[in-house]
Amino acid sequence: MYKAPEFLSSQLQTGYWHWNPVPPSILSSWNNEDSVPCKWVGIECDDSDNVVSLNLSSYGISGQLGPEIGHLRQLQSFDLRCNSLSGNIPPQLGNCTDLKLLDLSSNELIGEIPDSLKNLQNLRFLLLYNNSFDAEIPESLFRIQSLQYLYLHSNDFSGSIPGNVGEGSELVALWLHDNRLSGTIPESIGNCSELQDLYLGGNKLVGFLPKSLNNLENLVYLQVSNNGLEGIITFGSEKCKNLTFLDLSYNNFSGGIPPSLGNCSRLTTLAIVSSKITGSIPSSLGQLDMLSRLDLSGNHLSGKIPPEIGMCKSLTTLLLYTNQLEGSIPSSIGNLTNLNKLDLSRNKLSGFIPPELGNLVNLVTLRLAYNHLEGSLLSLLAT
Repeated sequence: MYKAPEFLSSQLQTGYWHWNPVPPSILSSWNNEDSVPCKWVGIECDDSDNVVSLNLSSYGISGQLGPEIGHLRQLQSFDLRCNSLSGNIPPQLGNCTDLKLLDLSSNELIGEIPDSLKNLQNLRFLLLYNNSFDAEIPESLFRIQSLQYLYLHSNDFSGSIPGNVGEGSELVALWLHDNRLSGTIPESIGNCSELQDLYLGGNKLVGFLPKSLNNLENLVYLQVSNNGLEGIITFGSEKCKNLTFLDLSYNNFSGGIPPSLGNCSRLTTLAIVSSKITGSIPSSLGQLDMLSRLDLSGNHLSGKIPPEIGMCKSLTTLLLYTNQLEGSIPSSIGNLTNLNKLDLSRNKLSGFIPPELGNLVNLVTLRLAYNHLEGSLLSLLAT
């Protein structure tokens, strides 16, 4: 067993960590005269005095990680998040095959994820977000069979989402948003049967939403906004019962809102903003009695506002502005007594403003401008 007290202390004394300067709060307790390092700041050991945890998050550490980290072969948790580390991840980190958690998020790391991390077959958490990685995401990551939480967002990753993403059969969370990813969303994503969180927004993805997304029975959050996705939205099978958050905004879809979204009975947020969708608002959305935010603004929707929307009693925000909706405002909107923001402006709505809007006692923002409505709001405001 490699206990490594001399190794760890020498890292500071000789600068093998390439930390410059070493924060005094660490240096004061890392004493190379100690027989074991188990009482040093940020260090935890097992019963045999092997280092199993190194946690120095938010210590103001700058500099680079040296290859010597690979000597800590019993390491299970390695957390250096929220520092100022620069340079690359040393390939030798792949020698720490007992690792379950690796968190290097919120640093200044660059380059690529070394292929050697595929050796970390016990890894459950890999957090590298908020750095400056600028290579492609390696396929080998999705061959780590134990990996459950993969957070690579807010970097400069380029290239495509690896086609073998479906090999990540234990993935619970996959956060790839705010990078420079291109290409399509692989159909194999539907094989990630445990997936709950899928965040892909803020990239350059194109093509269709894969139909295989309908296979993800455990999916809770799906966010693909700010991409170049196109085609007809085919989402909302009977398997979407756990979905609570769906954001498809700022894409280039064709066709309309699928009535099948009414199957997603736990939805609390539905946003399809400025995505070129057409057609009418399906009445099936009235089945979403847990929906608190509905934002379909900035599209080419036509037809009437379905009165069934008034059945969504949990709604606090209803935004349908800048469309081509016509007909009258349904009086059933007056049933939405939790509503605090209602914006129906810039449509082709006509007829009298329904007096039932006076029931919206929690309303803070009301916008009805640029329509063909009649009547006065003064009487409503007075009620």
